[in-house]
Amino acid sequence: MAASPPPKPGRIFISYRRGDTAYPAGWLYDRLADHYGRDQIFKDVDDIELGDDFVEVITGAVGSCDVLLALIGDKWLAITDAHGRRRLDDPDDFVRLEIEAALARKVRVIPVLVGGAAMPSADELPDSMARLARRQALELSPDRFEFETTRLLSALDEALDEIKAAQTEPDATAQVAQATAIRPSTALPEPRRGSSRTWLLAGAGIAVMSLVLIMALVANRGTTPSTTRSAPPSSATGEPTTSPPAAPVTSPAANEPVLLRDEFSSRAAGWAGDGAVAEGAGYSGGAYRISAPPALAGSGAGSVPKKASRVWPSAPPSVRIAADGRRIPESDKSMGYGILCRVSGINAYALTINNGYATIERWGNYAELRKAETQLNLYSTNELQAVCASDNAGQGVRLELWVNGEKVVAATDTDAPLPTGGVGLVVTTYQTTRASVAEFDNFVVEQIA
Repeated sequence: MAASPPPKPGRIFISYRRGDTAYPAGWLYDRLADHYGRDQIFKDVDDIELGDDFVEVITGAVGSCDVLLALIGDKWLAITDAHGRRRLDDPDDFVRLEIEAALARKVRVIPVLVGGAAMPSADELPDSMARLARRQALELSPDRFEFETTRLLSALDEALDEIKAAQTEPDATAQVAQATAIRPSTALPEPRRGSSRTWLLAGAGIAVMSLVLIMALVANRGTTPSTTRSAPPSSATGEPTTSPPAAPVTSPAANEPVLLRDEFSSRAAGWAGDGAVAEGAGYSGGAYRISAPPALAGSGAGSVPKKASRVWPSAPPSVRIAADGRRIPESDKSMGYGILCRVSGINAYALTINNGYATIERWGNYAELRKAETQLNLYSTNELQAVCASDNAGQGVRLELWVNGEKVVAATDTDAPLPTGGVGLVVTTYQTTRASVAEFDNFVVEQIA
């Protein structure tokens, strides 16, 4: 059996179709090998031996790398097999398997458009590859090969430096980066997880994204204070709704104690700061700001309340998490923000809003559980509420995201439900060119039935 290549720092995987971009892939391989060393560049899965599970070999090879370059030529989308079927529609297609493995394992994916090819849109790709359309692409043409490969090398050097920095972050920072597949923030002094993307939440690296979560103040542990925000019902309601519940809850019931209430007037909850990324990040004027740096192919930042013992490192199995959030005007418009739950190691659920949509994702064993279109102004203050509750006799996790009293997206994870874990906040970014900052306030965690 062929063994997967051992993980090495700075490995680069070149994904390409031989009938589309074989020659450019060969040129690029030589250029990258001269720059990084041949043992750092992985171009072909030619060593699959008889009896090997090719899916496992490809997944292992891609997973051993830090960056995947997806070479896309003008035939990449439409090329067909011997039966006239589009190759990308075959679940066993090698290129599809390579890119799916990279997206699932939070390997940074950089599309490389060869010879004037256009970037495919999400609706032209299989659902499992749709996130490729959100990655910032570089161009590579034969008549400008030296210039454009030099530009690519510069981008790769920067990306690999960020990934290596994320891998050396302390535990809390590393935990957050893994879960979100986002890069850890260099400002976080402790290991994370415990962002954008190891996760546990503070400072994740992209490997898609680093997360830095907001501060929380543990208060009223044994009391049942009232709250003015409308709360979604704690029973399962199925699909997203476009109008608020008929009888919104305005105060927690006796069996829904407030586990944590933080207006960010103190640092008692132990949220990690991210001030090295953007000026003004961290505690700011009675609120808390999370910032994520610009990223070539996606990133993020997050933080968790590590001193709030009722919700970290583990909250009860069924909770409602609320926070007010808004995008700071000077931030990159491609950013999003939201709430994290069941954060543990590289695992977490992320419930976020972005331009035009709301999303529920499972990190770690990655899956996009549900995505829905929205019409939200991220620059305005939005009241976020996330329901994260055990369902089906503990065999699933019910997830709902409410914004300004309306349920915008909902899903139940029964395929690979995550165990209990902590809570937090997150900023997510894709194809950004400047820092992305979200401001949060009024963070509340309630236990629900």
